[in-house]
Amino acid sequence: MQRFFIKISSLFSPVLSYVRSHAAAVLACFFSFCLVFGTVYLLASRNIAIKHIRAQLEQTISWMNELGLDMAYDHIEFNSLFFSPLVTIDNLQIYNTRGLNSWSLNFNKIKGYPNIFGAPRLRFETSGSGQFIFNDFASDMSSRKTFLDITTQNRHFDSLIFHAEDINIDSFAKIKKIAYLLQSIPQHRLNNSTYMPSFESLFEINDIDINGLLDYPLSSHLTLFYAKADIIGRITPDEYLLTSLDTWLKEGGFIDVPNLILQWKPLTLVGRGNINFSEKFSPRINFNTSSKGILRLINDLHENGFLDSKNVFVAKILLSNKAYKLNPEDEELTISTPVSYSDGKIAIENLTLKDFKK
Repeated sequence: MQRFFIKISSLFSPVLSYVRSHAAAVLACFFSFCLVFGTVYLLASRNIAIKHIRAQLEQTISWMNELGLDMAYDHIEFNSLFFSPLVTIDNLQIYNTRGLNSWSLNFNKIKGYPNIFGAPRLRFETSGSGQFIFNDFASDMSSRKTFLDITTQNRHFDSLIFHAEDINIDSFAKIKKIAYLLQSIPQHRLNNSTYMPSFESLFEINDIDINGLLDYPLSSHLTLFYAKADIIGRITPDEYLLTSLDTWLKEGGFIDVPNLILQWKPLTLVGRGNINFSEKFSPRINFNTSSKGILRLINDLHENGFLDSKNVFVAKILLSNKAYKLNPEDEELTISTPVSYSDGKIAIENLTLKDFKK
């Protein structure tokens, strides 16, 4: 064994001596190799990402068209060079193609940047300026810290994060913050996947000031809207989005909402429930809620002519019998009641208070 190590030492001794005497040259060769390899790797990875974005953009537009939406832009440019945006889009427009009302969101410039290490992620950032259009109303809008992150794992969708702060839509509204998360959940028990969540999501919007357009009966300041939702059932990606959703529905898919919070004076509401869909994807919403101020809100909406008069009187009696003061200092009574929406009708205590089809 000793002879073996001696032979190994004698073989590597000249090599070590050469490295010591030419250390600078060896290090230069090593760093040159790393630099060339790293550059080739980054260029290849960015070119692969560009190819993936092109394919996904085409698929996304196709899915949007199925939902009555569309996307347009003046110019799109891809760049495989490092330190440059991977994709730049000028004047991106998202608009609806169906419905009685037309609307669109226009963004002056959007840039996409990939991450270098970790899970593949693409971040889209806006220039902070754009335009909001609803029918004949058009308003310039601006925002700060606005980005959209899309992350994949093993070439499959993993998560989507949207964040925006200090959104200002001129002559319409100011919004302090909007945040949204959609994240996939690995399916460990495929046989029972129908009854397990495949995605979880969080949505939060803070401090909306509506510029005098909604002073009655709700106030023009919405303090908080927060919702946590789980998509129950496995959604299998398909070339056609509606086909995937139809399969999901037939296998018993629905949306579970374990936590809902709304603070919009005079109403403060918390609840939990679920959202099912008909064969035509019409939502059927059922929530068990606990709220303060709902009696005053119903009364104001009734006096304003928004609610149907037929069932309001009975609903107010039922809710009054359930009302109580949670704390002695409370100005509004606390009421626990089911709230539902189906076929264009809003119901409380199984009494229809508003039929949007009339």
